[in-house]
Amino acid sequence: MPAPASPPRILVRADAGPELGGGHIMRCLALAAALTERGAQIAFACAPGSATLVPALSRSGYPCLDAAAPADAPLPDSWGGRADAVIIDLYTSTRADETCLRALAPVIAVIEDLPDRLHDCDLLVDQGFDPDRTAYARRVPPGSDLLLGPDMAPLRPGFASLRSEALARRLREPGLQRILIAMGLTDLGSISARLVDLVRTVLPDIALDVVLGPQVASLPLLRRRAQTDSNLSLLVDIDNMAERMMAADLAIGAGGGTALERCVLGLPSIVIVLAENQRPAARAMARHGAVLTIEKPEMLPETLPGLLRALTDRQLARMSDHAAALCDGRGASRIADALIGRISQAA
Repeated sequence: MPAPASPPRILVRADAGPELGGGHIMRCLALAAALTERGAQIAFACAPGSATLVPALSRSGYPCLDAAAPADAPLPDSWGGRADAVIIDLYTSTRADETCLRALAPVIAVIEDLPDRLHDCDLLVDQGFDPDRTAYARRVPPGSDLLLGPDMAPLRPGFASLRSEALARRLREPGLQRILIAMGLTDLGSISARLVDLVRTVLPDIALDVVLGPQVASLPLLRRRAQTDSNLSLLVDIDNMAERMMAADLAIGAGGGTALERCVLGLPSIVIVLAENQRPAARAMARHGAVLTIEKPEMLPETLPGLLRALTDRQLARMSDHAAALCDGRGASRIADALIGRISQAA
């Protein structure tokens, strides 16, 4: 594909928040890294406070400008008021917002995982399972690129690079020795502390790794527990999630993008649905045999202990195989290539 004549300037419009979590920005950071490898200049425009909730954004070194509304997309001063593309990853944006952003850039890309929204975009990504390409074609302008399915998930490159090693380890070291609890950077409802309690009722001595953001309300309580529980490790604001997933034999997590990261590494999971938009993917992964699901947090006390007691080494191995078959972790590279191609066409 022809490369743009000069480094393309790409603005990412995505938000994080206490209820929303940080998943939108994390997947956009993965895509930004792939675009940077291809020579692009990247800037983020986010709701105020997003970088505090997602410290990885601050560490990335990308400019991060405050944006008050979906169509509010400030650009770095050095860009002269124009970008080559805008990537939009927002639940609150509308087709009218996307049309408005065409005043800034000739190419609009949308990352979507909500049903039935109409878009004014040149490229649309949906990592959901069993997408209806014909239905999507009616929701975007003619000629738009549709990148659909789990293999299009924009995941951080560390997952794909560790995939072979992780799958080999699971064959070499079967069984349940270590559980990873990762419920998102904001730990909605302080659910991680509840999960630790429930796991300990069934597996009092198993190694537990709990991944948390630095601002979560449950952190002081969990730190006190870790002082008296030598098998409980708190992993706060880590940047080596792929290595942590590779070391785990089972994960307990939500149904967002992190669920596909686990699939790349063949990590069996118990998925807890925290938001309605997570439910279709969680059910699809369960149909494929990759995960066990708990449909809502209120069901945890009556459901999680029984699931843990019933797990066998054979079941974990089957779940690992099914999970690994769902996603290869190279979606960010595929999206980056397609977006650079659209920018080249528009130049």
